[in-house]
Amino acid sequence: MRSYCRHPILPMPASETLPQLEVRVLDLVRNEVLQTPPGFTVEADLFEAGLDSMAIMQLLLLLEEHFGKAIPTGSVSRANFKNAKAIATLLVDQGYEIIPSAEENPAPQSSAAPTLSPDVVAVAERQPVGGQALEAKSFSSAEKLAYLPLRDCDFFTHAFDEMLRKAGQGGHIAHSFIELDQIPDVAALKKLLTVLPGHFPFPIFTAQLKQPSLFSLPRWEPAAHPRPLDLHLWSQVGSSGRLADHGAQTFTDLQTQLDDIINTSLPQQDDGWMNVRFDLVEKADSTCVFVFSWSHLIMDGIGAEFFLVELNRLLGGGGEPVPAFDLTDLADPRGWGERWKTAKVMPSFFDQVMAKPFEALGSTQLSAGRAHFQVLTLTEAQTQEAARRSAEVCGPLINMPFHLACAMRAHQAVFQHRNISPESLMCCVPIQVRKKGTRGPLFQNHLTMFFCNLLAAELGTLETAAGSLHQQHTRFIKDKIGDAFRDLMWMMRPMPPWLHMFFINFHMKGKFSSFYHSNTGPFAPELTRFAGARVTNAYHVPSFSDPPGTGVFANEKNGRLVLTLCWRDGTLAEEERQIFIRQLMADLGVA
Repeated sequence: MRSYCRHPILPMPASETLPQLEVRVLDLVRNEVLQTPPGFTVEADLFEAGLDSMAIMQLLLLLEEHFGKAIPTGSVSRANFKNAKAIATLLVDQGYEIIPSAEENPAPQSSAAPTLSPDVVAVAERQPVGGQALEAKSFSSAEKLAYLPLRDCDFFTHAFDEMLRKAGQGGHIAHSFIELDQIPDVAALKKLLTVLPGHFPFPIFTAQLKQPSLFSLPRWEPAAHPRPLDLHLWSQVGSSGRLADHGAQTFTDLQTQLDDIINTSLPQQDDGWMNVRFDLVEKADSTCVFVFSWSHLIMDGIGAEFFLVELNRLLGGGGEPVPAFDLTDLADPRGWGERWKTAKVMPSFFDQVMAKPFEALGSTQLSAGRAHFQVLTLTEAQTQEAARRSAEVCGPLINMPFHLACAMRAHQAVFQHRNISPESLMCCVPIQVRKKGTRGPLFQNHLTMFFCNLLAAELGTLETAAGSLHQQHTRFIKDKIGDAFRDLMWMMRPMPPWLHMFFINFHMKGKFSSFYHSNTGPFAPELTRFAGARVTNAYHVPSFSDPPGTGVFANEKNGRLVLTLCWRDGTLAEEERQIFIRQLMADLGVA
């Protein structure tokens, strides 16, 4: 994970006291792993600051790199990683030498914010904005978006979006669902959406990707004629009909209606695009579902959660504004030569991952097909049992390999039902590059990709599958493959979208993956109410293509694990879907 505004890392002394070690551990954590608030001390809770399983895996390698001590899996516990003080004590227990002295070490001081390039300063019209100032400032409606450069991975999402649109799969569009216990304040929602596009930074909702000249890079520019953001209302037959009073259209089957929403493309007109859509669905039991559909060109799943938090704040829900953009990466001074030093490992890495043929349940070529999804929400007791099972397999604080192994074995079960024996299964998992604990930003994609595969023999048991994935992800972090992928995406920026996807197709053999998977963790924990209604559940239905045709995604809400199974027409028969779910639940330990 790269950052361009850091606390200085204190140099390693010839010998040091335990307090000095504690400060250096804290400095390492907040420099490389967490975005910590002012006044954060060696005794402050790292888990409250955002430390999660992915961050712990990164931290374990950093501790070994900086202090020369590998932490055994059995010592990776909440007690040992609750704060920098506990981690320092753990290092000493593992043999790191300190001198017995009460000498105190002064706290490290923050470095100055970087100076941004003129292109970055031009992002906001009438007011130059630095990376730190942009996050700290609350913009007024009088300010306007002049243009916004794309981040490295945005160029890939642009190419992928064009590919899906040409294939009749609607584009790279994802959906965030909030289930509510009652009808929210519809009038307030409608009023806010009417005025939202005129307030910075929300013109991006109707902005276009434009290329100012033949040799320039595409960038976001405001629409010539911004369209209003509508709230589409739907009322199920048999409900109280409260949304009918607001002009809602009626429907019969709930799942068909929700499938209709996720299969609705976002229009791209010559004078302005529609990059978001809002739907409010009243169910027969008079509860409600709010659906936020968004183009993956403008944000990722975590950004969508931040936006929903910000939308609720604007509706009167309280809280501090969520920052809109993170422009610090655009200030990276490295040129092509420096980037290539990092990126050059990617072609050979791709070749290693693709060395064994892998299969997908869907089509072998891109084709149009309706998308479907099913949500599986575990009870609190089932969620706790799944966590216990994960702790048995991967340790108490590292769950990504466990959930990914469960998804792989569920797909393997369907292949076995088809009497097909793939040599391997491959998955590319999006990994957030935001520092953990960062509040925002809303927009731009902050992702790299973790590429992994499992051979048929490794899929035999959950323990073997999870163990192999754990080792692969450790190598992924240690060898900085995520940084290599991001720099490769940076170098591919000048490619037109069709050439970009030709390169990706060539290396990934046209199938992209055996399936899609992600685990976004707790879904906006602070979002307990929305527009006056109580939030009972929340989850994402991400964008997914055929091939590979399937995806299984995970998050948590209100202390419950939520699994979203997605598939396209012709990919999973009903019997196969039940086989998939049975295997998934069995491996989770909740069958």
